[in-house]
Amino acid sequence: MLAAGPSGFYNAPTTKALLLVIGGLSLLSSVFQIKADFHLQLVPHLTTHHQFWRLISSHFVFSTSAEVLFGGLIIYHLRIIERLFGPGKYAAFLFVSAILCTFLNIAVLVSGSALGLNVLPAGPYGIIFASMYQFYTLVPVMYEFKVFGIAFTDKIFMYVLGVQLIISHLPGSIASSTCGLLAGAIYRSDFAGSRRWRFPTPIVQLANKFLIPMFSSSPAIRSTATAFENRVHSRTSDRPAQAMREYLDVLSTGGAPQGGTPRPPSDEQIATLQAMFPNTTQDQAVEALNSANNNMDGAVQLLLDRP
Repeated sequence: MLAAGPSGFYNAPTTKALLLVIGGLSLLSSVFQIKADFHLQLVPHLTTHHQFWRLISSHFVFSTSAEVLFGGLIIYHLRIIERLFGPGKYAAFLFVSAILCTFLNIAVLVSGSALGLNVLPAGPYGIIFASMYQFYTLVPVMYEFKVFGIAFTDKIFMYVLGVQLIISHLPGSIASSTCGLLAGAIYRSDFAGSRRWRFPTPIVQLANKFLIPMFSSSPAIRSTATAFENRVHSRTSDRPAQAMREYLDVLSTGGAPQGGTPRPPSDEQIATLQAMFPNTTQDQAVEALNSANNNMDGAVQLLLDRP
């Protein structure tokens, strides 16, 4: 239900590294019982004890298993943003977002102390919700459905995961998530050239030599017969999802399912495919979407299988 292109971490090494780092550090903090050393508190951590390292470490460790679960699912499905940006730009985006969120967190702690907001929970709330903002603005809607007359899109599933994370540590989690959304909006507006910033060339070269090979993943191995079979049966494989949407429409409207004719590919879908596959022409993107019945996953797979 959460379309993000091919399964796994193919073309998403930064996402893979981020999940391993956050998951590993969160596990270690639990094993060694040091989870209390990563949240942010203006007094006494920053003003009295001058523990400024918390401003950095707080971005890498979740304090509960529920946060690890929901945060990990969100980060994994947001790999579609890395595939749109490319690993280098996505890593720069995460770095800029973390810096912006750090300053926003300090501002929240200073201004929120009068309102009783003294603690911000540990965890990469900032970079997650900065990425969620990119997801909201860049990723097109794949399909729509109705439940009891209320219209939803396929993106609702990501937003439900986000809400679970927002309410995990009230009220601090709301403040941290809001800082992330603001950081995403600031990045999107290209304030002070934030969207154009990239890591220096020597760092990029080191990453390409040592880190990218370590975290890169190969595409799923699929035989020619399997690929041909999936293409032949692409319509059949989409029938259960279409039937479910029709069934939900019947429940909500009390009548017949609404329209069985698929929509023509949208400009956003075509642009997304061309961003993911720069060498693909508009006609090829439209043909792939038509062959996959406007299913983004199917269109991406068809373009990957293309010789």
